[in-house]
Amino acid sequence: MTTQHGDARGEFARNWPVVLAGALGMALASVGAYVTGIFIQPLEQEFGWSRAEIVAGLGFVSVFGVISAPIIGLIVDRFGPRRIGVIGVALACLALAGLSLTGPSIWTWWALWLPLAFASKFINPTIWTSGVSSLFDAGRGLALAFVLGGTALCSSLTPILGNYFIETLGWRQAFIALAAFWGVLVIPPVWLFFTSALDRNRVVPKNEKIDAEALTGVGVREALLSFKYVRLTLAGFLASLIVVSLVTGLVPILTSLAIERQSAANIAGLIGIATITGRLIGGYLLDRINGNLVAAVSLILPVIPCALLLAYPGSVPVATAATLVLGLSLGVELDAVAYLVSRHFGMLNYGVLFGTIVGLLTLATGMGPLLISFVYDATQSYNGVLWGYIPLSLLTALLFASLGRYPVFDVPAAAPPGKSQAMKSA
Repeated sequence: MTTQHGDARGEFARNWPVVLAGALGMALASVGAYVTGIFIQPLEQEFGWSRAEIVAGLGFVSVFGVISAPIIGLIVDRFGPRRIGVIGVALACLALAGLSLTGPSIWTWWALWLPLAFASKFINPTIWTSGVSSLFDAGRGLALAFVLGGTALCSSLTPILGNYFIETLGWRQAFIALAAFWGVLVIPPVWLFFTSALDRNRVVPKNEKIDAEALTGVGVREALLSFKYVRLTLAGFLASLIVVSLVTGLVPILTSLAIERQSAANIAGLIGIATITGRLIGGYLLDRINGNLVAAVSLILPVIPCALLLAYPGSVPVATAATLVLGLSLGVELDAVAYLVSRHFGMLNYGVLFGTIVGLLTLATGMGPLLISFVYDATQSYNGVLWGYIPLSLLTALLFASLGRYPVFDVPAAAPPGKSQAMKSA
């Protein structure tokens, strides 16, 4: 699944439609996280459910993701990501529309989240990053940044459209309208443009197959048992735990530091801009310097907002600066992990290796907000979280920095799929 030879500009000229389709697919993959907050109030008013009961539906997506991510990765490695992504976007839109059938029992709400949890696994980051990584080499970091930046598109559009549809159509029809919007926006480009080296090689004549068609990289067993993979997985898990919990808990953290709630919300709104900026800068740097260093620096960054908030509680300018730095870190985190998996372990079994990490990142994303909430409930302060995340961030940065040089895979063209292949240090 390695790429055609050529520079980054040539890769983008050939494959930009794949990047566009992947970014839209990634946007749809994030919809579940953003629709929940929009629909809390109308569901409360309609059925009298608690907010915890409503949000619990989203928990099914996280739990199912941890279990299914490695399996989806295996399927990607065997069949290619295209067919999975095409099926996944259609299923996700149907499942989103299905939430409109919610009845007065909370069990109907939870039951209707199960199809969405199932469909979400067919559009998780492994699908989109696998396709793009297989077609890019020199420009892989920036291409991944654009694809994973699809989440920013979702976070910008979904709240605005969802609120508009609720006010004009009612909450039931709003689910259907949102599903239709995302279906029209995402399904055609994914159907027309999304592919991978494996998918392309399946449909073109033998003499037109992409160069280096032999899949290069490490076998699954060898990778999973390697200390390097353990370090990368642990670093990714801790990075997600730290950064995501700080971002999702930013408003309550700031208000606990004596910042007025509206000001805290306005400050938190800067996260999106900073994340997009961090994603593009990080992608650019990943293609030009060692990705271990880029990832390590991105996890040193959270030390700055933690220290600033502890040193200057209640200061709006300081909180604003801290938020911008935190957003930069969030922008690099997932991109760096996806990139480093492809560089250190190759593309032979990228789906299952990155998919396994994605499952654990999903777990960390769910655990982080719960962890900081427990700390606050016990101490009535988030200071313990801020102090604790400083050494934890430094440990995570050290794990990334310790990964060593990228290996070079020396592979015979006839190597059987899934088998480990010769590797030497770069």
